[in-house]
Amino acid sequence: MTVERRTTWPQAAELQQAADTKRATGTPEDAALADWLEATANALAWLAPFREHEPGYPLWQTATAYAQLINRSDAR
Repeated sequence: MTVERRTTWPQAAELQQAADTKRATGTPEDAALADWLEATANALAWLAPFREHEPGYPLWQTATAYAQLINRSDAR
């Protein structure tokens, strides 16, 4: 599954960068993670300014944590 269109919410940029990094490896596992990051960014980027009272916020936190790990490891 590849995402046909990316959200334009600026909060999604970190997840999109991590998705690009993972997709570039060409492995099926990394492609699946990239698809999940993209789908989460598309579905929940509008949620980023909100906090714990929103039902999707824990998923956003998880995706952001993965993206930060991926982006940091890519920067080395």
